[in-house]
Amino acid sequence: MNELVFIKDYKDIDKYRASFNALAQESFGIQFEDWYQRGCWNDRYICYSYADGDRVVANVSVNVMDIVVKNEIHEAIMIGTVMTDEAYRNQGLSRKLMEIVIDEYQQKCSFMYLYANRTVLDFYPKFGFHKVQEPEFYSVINTLEAHSDRPHMRKLNVMDVQDWELVMRYYSSRNVRYSTCDAIHAEGIFSWYCLHVFEDHLYFIEELDAVVIFMQDGNSIQLYDVLSPNQIDLSQVVNKIATEQTERVYYQFHPEQGGYRVEYPELSDDNLFMLPNRLQSLDHIKLPKIAQA
Repeated sequence: MNELVFIKDYKDIDKYRASFNALAQESFGIQFEDWYQRGCWNDRYICYSYADGDRVVANVSVNVMDIVVKNEIHEAIMIGTVMTDEAYRNQGLSRKLMEIVIDEYQQKCSFMYLYANRTVLDFYPKFGFHKVQEPEFYSVINTLEAHSDRPHMRKLNVMDVQDWELVMRYYSSRNVRYSTCDAIHAEGIFSWYCLHVFEDHLYFIEELDAVVIFMQDGNSIQLYDVLSPNQIDLSQVVNKIATEQTERVYYQFHPEQGGYRVEYPELSDDNLFMLPNRLQSLDHIKLPKIAQA
């Protein structure tokens, strides 16, 4: 084993990017190469890694985010893609990378945050992060009203150039949820989600002039976003995407309009942790799914 070398921001160095992708595939079953080749990997996603020769063996990634919280724009740092090659674990590499990232960014941003699964809930408090109890917003569907006005929804294909351009155009011009919470200037991470999470769940509803991102989940719908230059009443969207089997719609963002039910799950597979600075609290705020990693 050679002496490990610290490297960062190497997306344009083929050997390191390829090794980073291999480690991400091994660790999480994900990759970033097609995202890079499309020109979507911009300067807002930065890898901080240790390398053994040409091989990336540990990583912590930084996502530079602009998060709107109650009409104020905050520069935030989201940490993600925390991983270590199995042969290099128990050497404190993730801890060292976390310390490097926190030292570089904490005083420059309003807050730092990350999402942790159940297996690492004790790790991040060591760096000053505390768990935030995120709300979950949902609607109970009246089946007599829903699906009464189902429009023609055109499923979009991210491999089709025109469809891809339509999605990105509607994202860039969308009506932002300033009064609650939203992510802006996040085309990079949004495009990764479109390629790897939402690729089969993007629909254009001409009647609403909107791209709607949602997934059927048994008798529930997970509504991830509504992209439109116009402000749209979400009840209109729900009535157009619900089916006879739909009992609930869960909103994977913080709705601006009222009338929704809310609950606070104790633990999930994605638990929000926050390291405050200028913004001290995210209580009762739901960050949009595309602001998660």
